[in-house]
Amino acid sequence: MKTYHYKIILILILSSFMGCEEQLEEEVFSELAPSTLFTSEQGLNSLLNAAYGSAHRSGFDQSWSPYFLGTMPAGDVWGAGGSIESLWQSLIDYNWDSNHGQLLPVWTTYYNSIRDANIVLENLDNDSFSSDYRQRTEAEVHFLRGWAYSELYKYFGRVPLYQSSTGDPLLPRSSDEETRAFIEQELTAAIAALPTEPAAFGRASQGVAMSVLAKFYLNTKQWQKVADISLDIIDLGIYGLLPNYSDLFEITNEGNAEIIWALTKDPSGAAQYMNALIFPPDYPRPFSNNSVYAARTYLFDNFVNSFGPTDTRTSRIITEWESTATGELVLGLGSDQSFPYKWPFDSNAVGAAAGNDMIIIRYADILLTRAEALNELNGPTQEVIDLINEVRNRAGALPLILGSFSKDSLRDAILREREWEFYFEGNAREDQIRHGVMISRAQARGKNAQDFHILYPIPQRELDANSNLEQNPGY
Repeated sequence: MKTYHYKIILILILSSFMGCEEQLEEEVFSELAPSTLFTSEQGLNSLLNAAYGSAHRSGFDQSWSPYFLGTMPAGDVWGAGGSIESLWQSLIDYNWDSNHGQLLPVWTTYYNSIRDANIVLENLDNDSFSSDYRQRTEAEVHFLRGWAYSELYKYFGRVPLYQSSTGDPLLPRSSDEETRAFIEQELTAAIAALPTEPAAFGRASQGVAMSVLAKFYLNTKQWQKVADISLDIIDLGIYGLLPNYSDLFEITNEGNAEIIWALTKDPSGAAQYMNALIFPPDYPRPFSNNSVYAARTYLFDNFVNSFGPTDTRTSRIITEWESTATGELVLGLGSDQSFPYKWPFDSNAVGAAAGNDMIIIRYADILLTRAEALNELNGPTQEVIDLINEVRNRAGALPLILGSFSKDSLRDAILREREWEFYFEGNAREDQIRHGVMISRAQARGKNAQDFHILYPIPQRELDANSNLEQNPGY
């Protein structure tokens, strides 16, 4: 997405010359000089954009690490090839540790966003700023902190809560109750003040904040709150399913009515690299400017074969392809080597760097989120079945029938529906944890999965830097 470049560049030049009695004093003419940077809306916006940049995972490792952390332990994909294979294998085999190379980028990118958001908030009390600007910016800061902490909580559990840029830099981890309460507090404050329409796609809006809070309530099993807020999102009337499942992932449809929260990308700046980590070098890429790495990401046959015969969601799965090296047809299905294709190749890519936005929450997720909450509260009802069937009907799958389910069997059906709808969108791990099946499924696959694996370890570098941090049990 080319709408934003979340960058802030502060350049300080110190010069001295031999033979001069005094250091050269540089006269600064820029409106964004260090001494005045945060006293203008323009300057403060540059830092707010930096906070958004980190929240949108603009770094190389940051852009893709959460997708593999959120899928490979769940067993829906596997990977091979290249220098990254050992990292992926540890996620598949449940033998990761605190030095795992994909954990630190997740930790740092969200804390960088929190740091910049805190500085913005501390500089908002300025009479030169309009009341509208202060209110909107404060709401965006609350959203950014709520989003970042909800993501950190999803991976690591309770974490240090930095609410100021000037406090103790070596805080211990807050309690679970404090962490959850702060996330809810921040997102609730954002919802109360954010506009219905974002300033631009990729910025916070009321619906975006509500959806992030809905997913937080879902993953913490606060069922009545899930049911209430998901209905509020539906009642906004601004989101809906696209008629064609495959279309919602096309670059030409970025920002469509189904996408609620997406991380905006641009190949010349904050790019993403997913296809470069999915397809092999001899895959027939449609554009000459696309390049890939040695790594490949595959779907298992049993998942690909699990779809019903009329289900169009398989349109984003590549089961066979013609090698550019040999000209031979390669059959991925039958050898656990089908490719997920949720990100079409970008005609404007710069090598491996592509500009496809990364969808985080879409309307189908809200429908299934409400269905799950209502089933947990009341068991199977026609409303629950209708919500699920909205998603299934779009996919051309056979509709579910109310009388076919108990509460337990419908819970299983909802999880299965989420697996079909959101495969390789980063949701599988959290969904399986919520349903209490991630560890047992991994053990059934012969993996050394233990109960403590529902959380990742605090990165070792953070433990070394902050003696007040304690590691998650089991690591």
